[in-house]
Order: sequence, then structure tokens, then C-alpha cells
Amino acid sequence: MRTAVVRAVAVAALVLGASLAPSPALAKCKKECKTLIVNGFRACKKACPKKKPGRTCRATCSTQFNSDKATCRSATNPTPPSCGATTTTTTTASTSTITFSTTSTTMQLLGLPVLNGNVPPGFAEAGFIQAATLDNPTDPTSGGTLTLNGTTMIVPANSVVQFPANTLTWAALFDQMVSNPVYDPGLPQPNPSNLAIPQGKTGLALADNPAQQLGMSPYLPFNAVVVGNIDVINATGHGAGAYIIGLILPIGQDVGNAGQGFMTFIDYAKGRFEVGGTFGVQNTGTVIEINDPTGRYGWAHSPDPRWSVDADNPTITSGNGFPMGLPKVAPPAIDPDRPLFNRPVNPPIGDPNNDPFVQAGAPLQVIVMPPSSAPGTTQPDPWTQVPLMLGDYVAYSGVLYKNDPNVPIDPAIPWNRQTYISANTVSPDKLAVYTAACPDTSGACTGAVGPAYLQIGQLVIGTGGTPINVPANAALGIGGGTIPLPEPKGNIVFNGFVTDSTQLVDVFAVDIDPSTGAESHRLLGTALPEPGPAGGKGNKGRFRFEVGKGNFLPVTRVYTAISRHGTIQVPNQIGNIVPPQGGIVSGQYHSPVLTLAFPDAPPGFPNIPNNFDTIPFLINGEGGNLAAGPLSPLPPSAP
Repeated sequence: MRTAVVRAVAVAALVLGASLAPSPALAKCKKECKTLIVNGFRACKKACPKKKPGRTCRATCSTQFNSDKATCRSATNPTPPSCGATTTTTTTASTSTITFSTTSTTMQLLGLPVLNGNVPPGFAEAGFIQAATLDNPTDPTSGGTLTLNGTTMIVPANSVVQFPANTLTWAALFDQMVSNPVYDPGLPQPNPSNLAIPQGKTGLALADNPAQQLGMSPYLPFNAVVVGNIDVINATGHGAGAYIIGLILPIGQDVGNAGQGFMTFIDYAKGRFEVGGTFGVQNTGTVIEINDPTGRYGWAHSPDPRWSVDADNPTITSGNGFPMGLPKVAPPAIDPDRPLFNRPVNPPIGDPNNDPFVQAGAPLQVIVMPPSSAPGTTQPDPWTQVPLMLGDYVAYSGVLYKNDPNVPIDPAIPWNRQTYISANTVSPDKLAVYTAACPDTSGACTGAVGPAYLQIGQLVIGTGGTPINVPANAALGIGGGTIPLPEPKGNIVFNGFVTDSTQLVDVFAVDIDPSTGAESHRLLGTALPEPGPAGGKGNKGRFRFEVGKGNFLPVTRVYTAISRHGTIQVPNQIGNIVPPQGGIVSGQYHSPVLTLAFPDAPPGFPNIPNNFDTIPFLINGEGGNLAAGPLSPLPPSAP
């Protein structure tokens, strides 16, 4: 992606000078100049805001129009492109006053129509969320505005926002029913449970709590990454120079509050663990609480479900994608959802199953699940999660919260005793859990040996692209032509792991019917997982589907990988709060695409737009899954 460095300007006006006295006749102003002046006047008015906000702007256009006519009349031999003008300095009247001092030619327009050949350039912005607004609080499809780096951008209606492990509509960010905390009644109830979010606000923008009032959100700034196009001719009605967002992916806090380290303490009663502290000693490490409002991976708790885990496509996993969780009870008691026997320990040296890299008696780093035709028939059991345990070396990421939102940070007290990470992702990424292979090559063998699990680790999709025709525009002095695109983006990178390395993995785009929201799978290719070295270590089960140039269009919001081992829904969790959709469907993994590769023009040509107009889920909607309709306005994509 590229970053546009063009600043928004609100008014476009033709500048042809007003320093010469008018003459009584227009006969000396040639037809070509009159056409040029009229076209400039029309372009100027079109660039003004509509109705009352643009009244001053339109008046300025009229004044300039009359001045341009007078200049042309008084000239001895007015001809394009100057039409008798000399040098002028003009100040526009608009929402932001811009002053230009230039030599008058047909290219000298105030504002963006003179820049980039009228081609709407693509942009990318990343920064703290300074402000966020919603156009219509009663409309669940409503858009609004988002301000990053001082630039206020238009969020179209039907916009969808990607969080690290969650996907929501723009309007849902303002809905307190979505952000309300969730805590299992079997847990100690925090009071207050979270920072307060003012009605009608996201609690994510700096403007939502400008005075940094204690107990109010945000406590720390949140950031966003957006891509879109700049409307240079007011095609969308938001004024020339408006930034129109096409995609918001993702929203985060800082760089994700991520870290790694050994699990040194587990508070089973609260569903929390510590990383990087003194082994077995509480309040010495970074406190981690899994943001799990439905109780998929342990106790149900979430200070803000917008930052939750993915309950359907596991984000609490082993390094190769086997689902894991934090037990609700301390050993030797058994949590039936993540039983202790799913973590066998290393036998003594001399045993044929001894792992020479792991201390005897410590949990193994490689677990091989036995064939299991039904839940509860084997130990270990591939139908249930593997428990996180003391000593696991984990990677985590999430959002930082204070233990008590109403109390300021005390510099005399260690930070880890005043704050915690609400994590959406936790993984002992060097732990490998393998499931039984199919007894033959027919595949679809879940009924014989049990489930297999997948995980997508990297997903990059190119959006294609075609040359752009720029029409001639005499009023702007643009001759027109074609912007070449020698390198359209036809690439795909689709990498992950599967716990049964013997079966092929099919890679699909998930197309969504814009009328019904129904999903259909479009096969993009097939990958052969790596067998890995003997003993089950290494990259056993890793699959890679990487193509530099191919036909993988159109782009979709979601992609999926499915193992030919077969899919089956495993048992749901047990507890006061459980996922309403039931257990995880094994053998597949859905993932939103977070990295789109947009095409770019070669040096020497105008910046080109991001080709949102070729992406079906943006131009047609998704039938309510998630977007109810097309982006409105759609970022302009043609000059």
C-alpha cells in the first residue's frame, strides 16, 4: 500500500486574474477563452459544499467568474491558456482558507482539481483515533467520520471495521450493548468492571475523553489503519479534497500490547495468568486475562467484547493451531473442557518417548493425539482443548487496562500490580499438537480417528488493477491519456498449519451473496502440508500457497482453508456462559484479509486510486453478513 501525502482543500476556483480594468465589450474575448472561463466557473461551484455551508464559496466563484470575464475583455489579444491574465494572488473562502500565488494558466485552479490530473489518488493513514462520529445513531448501517493525524475522513455507510480478532460494523462501535463488560457469575465481580463510555461515543477516540478524566475511556489512545481515495472533484458531495475511506483494518491499541515469556503463575479462581515473573509467586509478572465473553477458552470475562478472541476460529492455540484454554480449576482437579491428561509429561531419560530437550516430568512440547472416534473415548482426547500450563513459553497480544479505572497510576507501585492485558491472542507457539492421520487416502475420516484443526497464519491478497484512462479536459489544461499499470497485483500469500499433515488443504475465497448474505466457496488452489522431520518436530503440517501472479479475483473479505481430513463440530464448552453457536467446527479456518496489495502507477504518472470499484463486498454489500449494502459513498475510482 502507499501513503498519499496530499492535503485536503475545500474549494476549487479558476484563477485567471483580475488586475486589469474591464472594457465595455466581450467581443474581443475569443470563443475558446469564454469556454474556458465558463468551465472554470462550473468546476468552482461544483467543488463547493452544498446548500448553506457553500454559500460563501459559491459567491467567491461568481466574483471570480465576473473578474475573469472582465480580464478577458480588456486584453488586447486574449488567447488560451492565459486569456489575458497575468499574475494573481487569490484567497479562497471555505472551511479552511488556502492562499495561492501563481502565474495564471488553465492549470492554475485553487484546490485539488489542478493536482494529479483530476485522478482521485489512493491514500493510507495510520495514527491515533483523535475523533470518531456517527451520522445516524438509529441506523445500524450508518457511517460517520474518523479523524487521524488531524485529517477528518468520511466513513461511508455500511462500513465494516476489523479488530484484531473481531469484526464489527462502524455503527456497532458506538453501541454500548456491544461494548458492555461480561463476567461469569462464578468469578469475583470487578467494581467498576471497566472504563465508562459516554453515550453516543466509541470510547476509543481521544476526543471522547479530552480531559483524561479518571474512570472514562479511553485511558490510553487507540489507533487505526485506513485506506481510501481522495475525492478531487467533489464527486461524492463532501467537497473537493475529501478523504473517503474504503477499508478500516485494523483498529488496535498502540502496537497491540504484545509480549512473550514464560507463564510463571496461574490464578485459577480469576482466570488469569502471569508472564515473566518469579515462578509460582503471584504479582511478579505481567498479568494476562483472556478477553473471552462467551467462555470458549476458560472463564467468561471481557472488559470490552469488541476486543475479544475469535470463538469460532481459535486464537488461543498451540503453535500449529490446536485449540487451547486456561483451566478453571487448579491441578490435580480436572477441567472437562481442557483436561490435564491432554498435557502428557516428559518421561525419564532412557524412555523411548523421552524428549531430550525437555526436563523429565515437564509438559511435552510435542503431543500426538491417538485416534478417537468420539469424545471422551481416549486420553489424551483430541475432541477437547489442551490446557495452558505453568512453564509454557507464550506469545500474547491485547489491550492494556487498569485494575481500578478510577485510581490514577501510582509510580511507587509496580505497573504489573496496577494493570493487566486483556488478550485476544495467546499461543505457546513452540508447542505442537498433532492429530491422528486418516487410515487411508480417501479423506473425510473424522468419524474414524477424530478431528483435525487448522490455523491461518499469513494472508495477503492482490487486488489486480488495470490501466487508467484520463480524459482530456480543456478547462483544466489536461491533455489526457492512459496511466499504464505494468505490475497489476495478482499475488496471493496463504500460509498456515494443520494438525494432520497427511491430507491436502484446499484454499477458498468466501463469496457472499449481496442479497441474502449466503456464503459460497470459490476454490483458489490446493496445498500439500509439509511432512516435517522424523519425531514430529519442525514444520510438520505447515502449508503454503504462494503465487506471484495468478487469477484470484475478485477479492473477498473472508478466506478459508479446509483440510480434506474432514470437518466436524466438536462438543461445546461447559459453564454458566457458553458460546451460543455451539462447539468449534474443526478442519477449517475462516480469516478476514488484513493485507490487501493495491496496484500503483510507475514514477512520473499521477497517483492512482485504490481500486475499490472492483471489490464486490464494497460495491454490492454482503446481505447483512456483515455489510447490509454497498459503501455509500464509494470512494471515487475514476477521473
